[in-house]
Amino acid sequence: MIKELAERQDSQNGGENQQPRSSRPAARSLVIFCVVAGLLAVAGRILFRTHLPLTWDSVQFVLAVGHYDVTLHQPLPPGYFLYVYAAKLLAMLGLRPYLALLVLSLCAGGLTVGLAAWWAGRLWGLRGGLVAASLTLFSPLAWLYATRGDTYAISGFFALLVGYLCWRILSDPEQSVWPAALAIGLAGGFRPTDALLLAPVWLWAMRRRSWRQAAIGVMVFGLVTSAWVVPMLAATGGVARYQEVSAHLSRMLIDQAPIAGNLGMLGVFGWRLISSAAGLLLAAWPLVVFVGRKQLPQVMDEPGAWPFFVIWSVPAILFYLLVHLGQAGYLLIVLGPAVLLATAAVIRLSDSLSFAQFVLLLLVIVVLNSAFTGSVLIGQNQRLERSYVGIQQLLAGFSGTDSLVVTGLGVRGESQAEHPMLNFRLAMYLAPHLPVYIFPIEWSGLYGGDPPNYAHQMKAQRVSPPVVCRGIRNLVLVDPRLRRYLPAGTPCRQIWNDGVVQVYLVELDPAALLRLGADGRLVLTAAVPDDAE
Repeated sequence: MIKELAERQDSQNGGENQQPRSSRPAARSLVIFCVVAGLLAVAGRILFRTHLPLTWDSVQFVLAVGHYDVTLHQPLPPGYFLYVYAAKLLAMLGLRPYLALLVLSLCAGGLTVGLAAWWAGRLWGLRGGLVAASLTLFSPLAWLYATRGDTYAISGFFALLVGYLCWRILSDPEQSVWPAALAIGLAGGFRPTDALLLAPVWLWAMRRRSWRQAAIGVMVFGLVTSAWVVPMLAATGGVARYQEVSAHLSRMLIDQAPIAGNLGMLGVFGWRLISSAAGLLLAAWPLVVFVGRKQLPQVMDEPGAWPFFVIWSVPAILFYLLVHLGQAGYLLIVLGPAVLLATAAVIRLSDSLSFAQFVLLLLVIVVLNSAFTGSVLIGQNQRLERSYVGIQQLLAGFSGTDSLVVTGLGVRGESQAEHPMLNFRLAMYLAPHLPVYIFPIEWSGLYGGDPPNYAHQMKAQRVSPPVVCRGIRNLVLVDPRLRRYLPAGTPCRQIWNDGVVQVYLVELDPAALLRLGADGRLVLTAAVPDDAE
């Protein structure tokens, strides 16, 4: 469908961009180009890889590689079963858990670049493959998440793969529907919500196929999904327990969502959506807008072409706008349609340019995107890592026998820039030898669910107030807001502040008691005598 459209447009352009089939890059040449592009993506990004998990969820994935338990948010619901167990397999080969997660992201990023180049090369020849590879390789958002141990780079790959296989269904009557079904089933195993968001484009692509073919596709999807859902439910303690754990988190997210009437979050998600989408293409977006007004409608006006791109991308955009958008990486699910539309725009614009001008145009886009990636995103990763390594060294000086760490929770409306803190999961990862508590202890009542709020030796569990600690000499606060819970006059001094994290130390009498959330009150009491017990 889209292939015939590209050929027809070449003819309409007076043959300037038309290439006979014999002059189009041979399949072998295109494959070699795509493989090289993918390997370059991996090689370039591996130089700037992260060495520590930088987010709450990333630490939970690390913990899950060691011990999979959704009830402990290792990982968080809905489970990410194939993602964790793929990392477990790499860990069995000798990789550290975080490195195993990182390898998955790097490989997914390389596959995304190669597949984008292949698809565009099939549509517009080697020039199209070069443009798509460049846009994908130097996409700031794709680059950032390919260097982090998280699920988002994998999400981008599977979304592109599903889109490509659905395009094959539409453009080739002989193409079977089961490869796309297999891809969606696997995508759900890595990020369960992706299967839901990509299902509409698959169903739409199958609409003209026979009932027999559709039944085969549904059966393949069901078998693949069952292959990871059944063991995931068994590992969680059964269907009822899984539903209970997942319902808590889902209820918390829905209660805050615009779709539930919380319209104040609509502006938050809307701005986050725009800024995240900007990171997909950055310097290439103006070309899409400029060329799109006059020429993109001509390129994409084949019946079924525009609906394909709309159904491929809009469900995810609406979901993130109306339900939840927690990370910029969520938007990698629409990297594929963004890159293909941008490639079409650049190709159309290049019709009026010489080869040298075309190369200059592409070079300008690459340089601008690379400059932003290097100065902002890579710098952000390095700044966080420097801070966390420093915190790790600082906390290594405290003994687990007479010290503990207390951290808090982010408060809606307060940014980390206003209150530089270390969250619970990162604190337990950086200081596994120290007991770590979330305060208030009763935070599950405020945020929904029953997740762990205590950790020691990289093991998490749920505790209830009051928590009474004996023999504590050093109380380390890694959230500056916790000072407000200290009794008036309690000595407290800052021992770390790098703009990313603030750490305060409260020195206590080890002969006294330390109560956290005593009598159900959201109060941190520094010390009370034994006879008050």
